[in-house]
Amino acid sequence: MKLKSFLFSLIILGSFSFNLFAQETNPLTFSISTDFAYYPKSNYIAGDTHFAPLTGIYSGLEGRVNGTADYKINTPLGEHWLLADANLVLEASLELTPVSIKPEASLTFTPLPFLVFSTGASIGTGWNLAGMQGMAYLTTDAEGELTYKDYTPFTNWFVKWYGQGTFQFDTGVLVAGDWTHVQFMYTYQIYYAGLTGAKKGDIWMWQCAGNKANGWCNYQNIIIAYQMPLVLRRIGILTEFNGHFSDSDYPGEGYKGSFKSIAISPLAQFTLGEHDTLSAILGFSSRRSYEQEHEKSIYDTTLTYAGREWYFNRLALSWTHTF
Repeated sequence: MKLKSFLFSLIILGSFSFNLFAQETNPLTFSISTDFAYYPKSNYIAGDTHFAPLTGIYSGLEGRVNGTADYKINTPLGEHWLLADANLVLEASLELTPVSIKPEASLTFTPLPFLVFSTGASIGTGWNLAGMQGMAYLTTDAEGELTYKDYTPFTNWFVKWYGQGTFQFDTGVLVAGDWTHVQFMYTYQIYYAGLTGAKKGDIWMWQCAGNKANGWCNYQNIIIAYQMPLVLRRIGILTEFNGHFSDSDYPGEGYKGSFKSIAISPLAQFTLGEHDTLSAILGFSSRRSYEQEHEKSIYDTTLTYAGREWYFNRLALSWTHTF
């Protein structure tokens, strides 16, 4: 089995379930989420911007379990209805995959119902399990071929810290009713991600996803959804942008290190009783396309960036239970 790393989308869907428009009364809440994704195969095609069709039924699977504890502190900034529900949320979580472990802590401040500011940090380590590499660096083997070699777990670490702002709005605030909820959320995040064993310009792998480099990055997501008083609670579209700020984070020329990947994902969210939600997305994504023919995605200075390749990326499911 080929395990791939999770991007942000399943995390976003989980937070959308419980934080965006939910009303919590208990200051301390616990939740556990279980995420799964299936990837079909789309071979790479050389050339400028284009679409790569499916060429196989299987490219990989991924899975993750994440436990989270939130503590909400009411911090009203006044008696006006816009300010009376201001709050701080302290969050601690632990992510476990077959090839990694990663705890995280964050602080979220909501001064107004439509504005949310967050900051947080995480540190993790990974290992090799049945050929699936949780943490590795790019090198050449004895035959001169590019390959990823494992870092030693618990002596090398993946680190990330971030700050982000979110604007969110629900038309149900303006027009009351069960069928009047058109919801919008936009998040902009700046983050630093790196491996402690890697120097500037080194290429590394985290949770089986390669072609990574230490550096400052930005991530954006937009969710437009319609909420209904049904088991099928929401339907909508999730759009994501993610990439490095600087080309210089990657060595050499021709790779376009500041390339921003784009993912456009129809989503559906189901309520399964009082404490459970199930989210599903179909992910259409983009990746670098090169002038030269190639068979696998690995950082290679002989390849030259030529455009954007669109493809169907995955079917992903996320189940969340709150206690």
